[in-house]
This record gives sequence, C-alpha cells and structure tokens, in this order.
Amino acid sequence: MFYNFILSMWVAGTIDEEKVRGYAPKFITSEQAELILATPQK
Repeated sequence: MFYNFILSMWVAGTIDEEKVRGYAPKFITSEQAELILATPQK
C-alpha cells in the first residue's frame, strides 16, 4: 500500500533519497526502498 504511494512520489520528484530511506523499515522494507531508488525519476 505505502510502496505504490512512495514510488509515485519518488518518480514525480517530490521526495529525495533520504526521505525514501527514512520510510524503511516503518512503512516499507529496505528491499522495497532499494527498488524505489532504482526507479528512474521523471
């Protein structure tokens, strides 16, 4: 649930790497954070 939301914000460029990593492990797993960071931003 949170994964898709965080991924969308990452792709849109509204959050940075530090913020994405800050969501793990509370809302997403560390593996999910790495997948998000590997996704290109627009």
